[in-house]
Amino acid sequence: MIRKALLVALPLALAACGQSEPAPETSESAAPAGDPLAGVQVVVDADGLGAKGAEPLRFGASRDEVDGAIAEALGSPPETSRNEECGAGPMDFSQFGPLQLAYMGGSLRGWFLRKGEGVATSDGVRPGVTTLEGLKLERQVRELDTTLPGEFEYTTADYGTITGFAEDGSTVTALQAGVSCFFR
Repeated sequence: MIRKALLVALPLALAACGQSEPAPETSESAAPAGDPLAGVQVVVDADGLGAKGAEPLRFGASRDEVDGAIAEALGSPPETSRNEECGAGPMDFSQFGPLQLAYMGGSLRGWFLRKGEGVATSDGVRPGVTTLEGLKLERQVRELDTTLPGEFEYTTADYGTITGFAEDGSTVTALQAGVSCFFR
């Protein structure tokens, strides 16, 4: 009796193993779950920045080109300023909310990002959101011994280097790449 039951059950069990559930339909326009760049219009990286999905503008690009592209992506023109006393020399700045762009001789030389909406690194790092401990779990982070409190640098996914600040030792408060106007 047990033999007959096994002979009947075995083919049914094998047949069930061969069946699979149909694959769920996907939409090309749907964002992947946990998209680190959801809600971002401008992406910054160790070598420059650009509108999300567009070809990045690298350090050395003209101010007109960069300001135009970022203004279009964020929907507003920059506030501009100048500092004659930067260590690297006189610098011009364009401020787009939390994002400050640094120019020398009419060319993009660096960026500085504080907490705010619409801008993140290509890794999805966002000041005010990303924790230093969380960043250490994903990237190589080196805490720096400088006169600026909480300064660190991390290696990006494409092996560039971005400098950051975590003044409270917990939350990333600002990020920077390229030439800056920090006084050390």
